[in-house]
Amino acid sequence: MAVFSTEAIDFFQRTKRSVGSRMPFMHFHNHHELYFLESGRTTYLIGNEVYFLEPGDFAFIPQGIYHQTDNSESVNIERILMVFDDDFAGRDYRKYLDMLTESKHIQIRPEELYRFRTLFRSMEEECHTHPEEYKEMQKLFLRQLFILISRYRQKKEPAPVSETCRIIQDATRYISTNYGQPLTLDFLARKYAISPGYFSKLFKKITGVGLNDYITVSRITAAQNRLAQKGAKVTQVAMECGFNDSAYFSKIFRKITDATPKEYQKRVLSADTAHKK
Repeated sequence: MAVFSTEAIDFFQRTKRSVGSRMPFMHFHNHHELYFLESGRTTYLIGNEVYFLEPGDFAFIPQGIYHQTDNSESVNIERILMVFDDDFAGRDYRKYLDMLTESKHIQIRPEELYRFRTLFRSMEEECHTHPEEYKEMQKLFLRQLFILISRYRQKKEPAPVSETCRIIQDATRYISTNYGQPLTLDFLARKYAISPGYFSKLFKKITGVGLNDYITVSRITAAQNRLAQKGAKVTQVAMECGFNDSAYFSKIFRKITDATPKEYQKRVLSADTAHKK
């Protein structure tokens, strides 16, 4: 089940594993993440999209977006993760965050990857040695990285995927836009002309998430968006997002977001008011 993750994470991390693994649950953070795959292969579920990353690819995960990685069928995985918030990136670089949010899977022209690896080595050295003003230097490196991505990302259509992957990709999008409907395994299996048992197994294999968990996350995400609107009532939001019992809705909402619907709504609306001043 998805959770809100509050762990403290350094700006720059490099991780190597000889054997792949699957993240045990979907989760989200109150910060952005920029993921670079150095070696191996990774399936990345970000919101309602499934991405298949190859070495040299980036994935951008905006704050507050549920995500999960799965490289359990790969070996010799090496990835780099950069963690930051809007303030760290800087207001003048908002346009680059918008660019990454719009297209979260970033493929770089192979002949230009050396520029990124050179920059990563500089970032890593700063993290290990912590010289004077190292955080300010990391901000400059991150901004340079944004510009390099904008300059050298490939403008091409994603590689074609198998028919089974296409079906599951379509199913994740369908669920995330029809969260208020009575979604069931039998209904979705009939929709895609697949037996319920095989559909359930396929969904978990490709996304790394159980179908019921994904439906619940999609409904809670929709509820978060609705609660961010002034005047929204918790009971009404619960019904609109596919929950027939407002008490159960509140219980699940708190389990996933670490706040009750009313607490979440108050926090979001207060932050929005403060931002407008």
